[in-house]
Amino acid sequence: MSHRDRTAIRASWRSNGYAGAHGPPRGASSPALRLLWIGQSASLIGDQVTVLALPLVALASGVSVAEVAMLVGATRVPFLLLALPAGAWVSRIGLRRSMLLADALRTASLGSVPIAAVVTTISYPHLLAAAVVMGCGSVLFQVAYQSLTPLLVEDADQLRSANTWLTASEALALIGGPALGGVLVGAIGALRSLAVDAASYLVSVATLAALRAPADQRTPKTMPSRAEVLGGVRYLLRHPQLRPILWSSVLFNTGFAGYEALLVVFAVEHLGLSPVVLGLAVGIGGTGVPVGLLLATPVERRLGVGPVLVLSGALSGAGLLVAGAGSGSLSAPMLAAGTFVTAVGSGAWGLTALTTRQSLSRPDMRAMATAVFRWATYGCCPLVPWRRGSSPPFSDLEPPSCSPE
Repeated sequence: MSHRDRTAIRASWRSNGYAGAHGPPRGASSPALRLLWIGQSASLIGDQVTVLALPLVALASGVSVAEVAMLVGATRVPFLLLALPAGAWVSRIGLRRSMLLADALRTASLGSVPIAAVVTTISYPHLLAAAVVMGCGSVLFQVAYQSLTPLLVEDADQLRSANTWLTASEALALIGGPALGGVLVGAIGALRSLAVDAASYLVSVATLAALRAPADQRTPKTMPSRAEVLGGVRYLLRHPQLRPILWSSVLFNTGFAGYEALLVVFAVEHLGLSPVVLGLAVGIGGTGVPVGLLLATPVERRLGVGPVLVLSGALSGAGLLVAGAGSGSLSAPMLAAGTFVTAVGSGAWGLTALTTRQSLSRPDMRAMATAVFRWATYGCCPLVPWRRGSSPPFSDLEPPSCSPE
């Protein structure tokens, strides 16, 4: 990070009223951060197991492929509909309490499916309702946890360290979560996998219940939720540093949602790749995310925040061009290489943009800023798959499929 960037963020850190802004940092391995990381990791792995197990349960119950696509989309649509007001809700409920509520909702919705299979039969409306509740829980959890992290650290460097671990968990959950889901489904079946998945959220509940965050105080309602939402949108659109990050994230994620929706058809029908080879190519390419996370900090210290964002954005776009340029025997290697380049850029972008937003946002606007970013970036992804009547090959929105910002 350049001297100018570091000075600006530290000045913002002090003006934002962090209790530890003038004291020594407690270290990124503080008990509160460890508990947050364990709870977030358990929830994210649970999300990814659900992505595989829930559609398989639906297929086993006799629903159509189009209905399965609707089921997958139902877990994501709440980001489009609820992410904005969620910024106001989590502030009033409390960030930690919102995360506990989110995991409780997801435990109940998932656990109801295997229970219904034992007691009666599984219906499609039941599965659809469970998917919607899962999506609502994910909205609350994602908005709250990114807003809680700055309250558990003492300075900007510690925040970056914490975000590195949290972002790495998201990336590894995306890469390894579906594989874990496949192993579980193959070993114990889709229904029992959902029961195990529901139990994983209880791990998150336990860690969050033990987490202590004195700075996490409920915000009293002083205005209607609509006014808070509009205030948050205006705040970001008028912020000279956060506005370009927001628009860049929206443009990339919208384009990538279209890329994902076409990837399977393009790879299988036009490149002649088998599903196994396609999965291996994308999986190998996805390993670029941790590489991007590791490179982001030293490059930022040398060049500054702005150049890292520009370089990582350029890599993310260039990788898509490489992935689509292959043909013949080079199709799979080019796809893997392009996905890897995009994943490196997405990892570096996500970490740098997230830490910058958290550092520069006013405390009273931090939850709303997170909500606006989640709405603008997550919300674009369900639309393209639903229009095509099929689900994308990657799940959720994190790298390499979409940047965390």
